[in-house]
Amino acid sequence: MKIKPYLFLFSLVVILAFILGVRYGQKVEKNNKTIDYLLKLPTPTAPVTPIPPKYIDYKSKKWGLKFTYPANLEIKEDATLPAILLNLKK
Repeated sequence: MKIKPYLFLFSLVVILAFILGVRYGQKVEKNNKTIDYLLKLPTPTAPVTPIPPKYIDYKSKKWGLKFTYPANLEIKEDATLPAILLNLKK
């Protein structure tokens, strides 16, 4: 019985196992780097709750009009026309 072909096949299997092990190690290393990067990202902070706007009631005796408007607006009533102008306060 010849032992050389079995020895050759065994050496090929060992080389194949070594190559597959190296490739698997490279894949694991890449995944580890990705996980480390994701873990180093800053965590998002709690969302800022907006301050609800304040509202003011407006009543015009001249035109018989009543409504509620945000406090950051300024109302100007036209003296000659039935018009109300809303401007942002500075």
